[in-house]
Amino acid sequence: MQYMRVLIAGAGEVGFRVARDLVYRGHEVTVVDSNSTAVQRAQTLDVQVFKGSAASARLLFEEASLEKADLFIAVTGNDIVNITGCSIAKKAGCKTIARINNPDLTDMPEGHEIQQLFGIDAYVSPDELAMHRIWQILSRPALTRLEHFSVGKLRILEVRLSDSSPSIGRPLGNINLPPHCRIVLIAREEGVLIPKDNDTLMPRDRILILLSEYSELDDLSDALGIPKEITDERNIKRIMIAGTSRIAIRLAEQVSKRYKDVEIYIAEPDKEMADSASSQLPENVRVLVGSSTDRHFLREEGIRYEDLFVAATDREDLNVLSCLLAKKEGAKRTVALVYQTELEYVVQDTGIDTLINPKRVTVNAIVNRATSTDEIEGMEELEGGDASVREFLIKSKNGKTGKKLSSLNLPEDTLIAMINRDGEAIFPDTDSVLEEKDHVLVFTLKNKLPEVENFFH
Repeated sequence: MQYMRVLIAGAGEVGFRVARDLVYRGHEVTVVDSNSTAVQRAQTLDVQVFKGSAASARLLFEEASLEKADLFIAVTGNDIVNITGCSIAKKAGCKTIARINNPDLTDMPEGHEIQQLFGIDAYVSPDELAMHRIWQILSRPALTRLEHFSVGKLRILEVRLSDSSPSIGRPLGNINLPPHCRIVLIAREEGVLIPKDNDTLMPRDRILILLSEYSELDDLSDALGIPKEITDERNIKRIMIAGTSRIAIRLAEQVSKRYKDVEIYIAEPDKEMADSASSQLPENVRVLVGSSTDRHFLREEGIRYEDLFVAATDREDLNVLSCLLAKKEGAKRTVALVYQTELEYVVQDTGIDTLINPKRVTVNAIVNRATSTDEIEGMEELEGGDASVREFLIKSKNGKTGKKLSSLNLPEDTLIAMINRDGEAIFPDTDSVLEEKDHVLVFTLKNKLPEVENFFH
């Protein structure tokens, strides 16, 4: 793992978690923030902290030692401060990553790129990342595409086992899964585990399954007792979106453009905001004046017919309540935006199908960009960051070639789930042998990440 000196502008929720994750990986981190409370919280980490504006060149150079940094990450709540800080850092020779919230700043005219105009190497948009995750749900509701990995068709299927599943009480090694599938994670009340062949599945287990061949979905459904409709390709005909936030408006726009046959409704209790949204949206998007937490309103508008209900207001408490109510009233699948990790943990087993935390996905995207190396080719966080999947490139200097997986002495709670060899997805067993230029997909728990990354370095 390549050691870095990282200077982070912003110690709010995103900045704090980015700093914590980078320190955990062994990097030297300095944090700058103008907010006293944020500064105090950052001081609980093993980092240097300075109070002041990230747009102040004097502070960055004279106090925060910008000229010694390898990477500058700007994640304050102010886009202009983030861009200004990155521009200063770029002049000092740093690589830069900026968080940009306002879509107007990233909507570049043809022939122009934001990186060139603002002098930054990369940017992340919380709204865009959240939108992308919702968009994935539209195409295959139960399947999440692994975007950043070398085998493009890889998907993660997330299902909760019913009491009647034929796999209950059976060791994983005795379950006859299709050849291009692998159970890679089990989530229970007591925590998350990387499965072994002798682990036994239990009722209400939430399992993550890696698969590369859609043709095996029926066989997979039979083996695990998964209802066939869960794995069906897009069966969404009606969507209701709660709220008129930026994400809600953009989602309605995108769906209306791409899926002409989908009925789209937006619920907004404030008439003025509803009228404003209606004026921005195509005619085929119907904006309703009403509250998504009012069951009478939901019933009147046919919530029981909704294939997908997305709660995308700026208030996470309303999003959670709306989804719980929509689910109870008959909505087939629900998605809630939440903004606090703690709330994710509290409500993840309440019946809401998908929780999306824009701040968490932003942290994951930034840390992935920051820590990408020649050996680490793709990364994604799972289960709120409790587990991770990494793609490593096998080189002869790693000392792993020509060895069976059983002899590698992998760190505990680590699984090599797939090998990409010349574009072919291989789901290995213990006798499989690694070859140079193999791309291996590795699932592990968060506390094992530094050990795993060092193992493949």
